[in-house]
Amino acid sequence: MMRLRAALVWALAALGLLLVAGCNNRTTVLPPTPLKPFHATLRIIHIWSRTIGSGAGGQRYALVAAPRADAVLTASRGGRVAAYRASNGHMLWSIRINQTITAGPGAGDGRLFVTTRRAVLIALNEANGSVAWRDRLPTFALTPPVVSHGRVIVETADGHLSAFRAASGQKLWSVAESMPHLILRGNSPPLATRTRVYAGLNSGQVVALSLRTGRTIWNVTIAHPTGHSRVARMVDIIGPMALVHHHLFAVSDHGRLVCLSTHSGTRVWSRKVSSLSGLSAGMENIYVTDAASIVRVYDRVTGLPIWANPDFKGRRLTAPIPFGPAVVTGDLRGWIEFLSRTNGHLLDRVRPGSSEIQAPPVVQSGRLFVVTAGGTLAAYRLPKS
Repeated sequence: MMRLRAALVWALAALGLLLVAGCNNRTTVLPPTPLKPFHATLRIIHIWSRTIGSGAGGQRYALVAAPRADAVLTASRGGRVAAYRASNGHMLWSIRINQTITAGPGAGDGRLFVTTRRAVLIALNEANGSVAWRDRLPTFALTPPVVSHGRVIVETADGHLSAFRAASGQKLWSVAESMPHLILRGNSPPLATRTRVYAGLNSGQVVALSLRTGRTIWNVTIAHPTGHSRVARMVDIIGPMALVHHHLFAVSDHGRLVCLSTHSGTRVWSRKVSSLSGLSAGMENIYVTDAASIVRVYDRVTGLPIWANPDFKGRRLTAPIPFGPAVVTGDLRGWIEFLSRTNGHLLDRVRPGSSEIQAPPVVQSGRLFVVTAGGTLAAYRLPKS
């Protein structure tokens, strides 16, 4: 029964991918905009690159670099999990899991977590990669597990949100929503704090739960289905959300960019923006890539637009990430664009590989890490001032 359920959800996810790719006119009608010549004014420094194994290929799995201390932890679709020294790329350890990895890594409390197509959550010891424990999930996950205060939270493709004790694998609680007709390729990973879990659901809702018990604190709908087709009515919360002080930021497909009060879920402000990539937050601004791959920036407090860069329409940009004076995004041809946080002008462009960059870049300790679908992990830094 478990395998049949997983197979059914997997088939629905694949169908969702095909329909979105074939029918969503905001992502396929626009051909990739050719890159324009430019004069680099930032000169990003390449530190090192490593081949980490087969990447996500044609499937948009959430495979990301997860840096901790002076290590970068990676997982590939083919089952290889490895740790590299962040400063120089030296491999610290590497293991192979004999299953297809669908999401991860997520790291915390001395553990590294990945999920597999067979609906298994695997906990590895961060120090050497040895398996600490395994447990079954209701079905596979498409977003990385998140860790907070001794608990690991996993959201599976059928809408279950489950919490386990990170040290032992003891299951603490599980809540579920109704499984949607279609599952988009960019489900939103949960966010966890000391006391709460925030999750974006396939139904267009954002929910706040107690980290300890899983009890619902509030539940807010930020996008309502419209249109007649199933694809037109998809309102998934997409890509990374962001938490700054007492405000939570989320964006949906066919929907809106919203700022919510973490206390009550009350909507502070909203803007009509659809996204297939998600967003990130700085102390002053919110950065989002819309469905046409226009990078848009909004004031974090008021929601007023600051600038928009339409030069990369159709290039399937990742969520933009702040990095020093730049905001960084990757595209379908493996290019990384560094845009000015002040006005959106292109500052520099680098290319770690020719395959698509599907996961947002990761910033840690003054370094930028990018992983490509072809399995290249690259590290960059800003020039010395």
